[in-house]
Amino acid sequence: MRAFLVGLAVAGALVACSNSNDVTTGAKQTLDQNQALWGQRTFGSYAYDLSLQDGSFAKDVHITVSGTTVVSVVDTAGVPVAGDYQYPTIDDLFATAQAAFGQRNTTLQMDFNQQYGYPTTLVVTTTTAVAPYSAISSNLEPIP
Repeated sequence: MRAFLVGLAVAGALVACSNSNDVTTGAKQTLDQNQALWGQRTFGSYAYDLSLQDGSFAKDVHITVSGTTVVSVVDTAGVPVAGDYQYPTIDDLFATAQAAFGQRNTTLQMDFNQQYGYPTTLVVTTTTAVAPYSAISSNLEPIP
């Protein structure tokens, strides 16, 4: 698994150091390369497991996606999940990472699947949030 950790919370203190821009550039390239790899997949529908924490909300679910739309969310017992929470597609996880990248007082941690490039770990921590946004994805299976 290709992994990287970008500590953007301390970037302001490292501005004078020439290496901080190199680290940020390399991390952004890794994110972009994996997103491009995900974009090259040969399937449009897939299912995956997600362990999610969004503030005080936490849930382990199995998500089915058709195209760009979540069509099914069930819990670990296979029971459909009710409620208004908008569970993410893999594209949504990339959008979250791209939006968080470079933000002040924000740390972004990601790991990627080598075959398809999708994020297996996404953790966004800010000094203003009560709890981090954390998404751990696994068991992605293409649906023909």
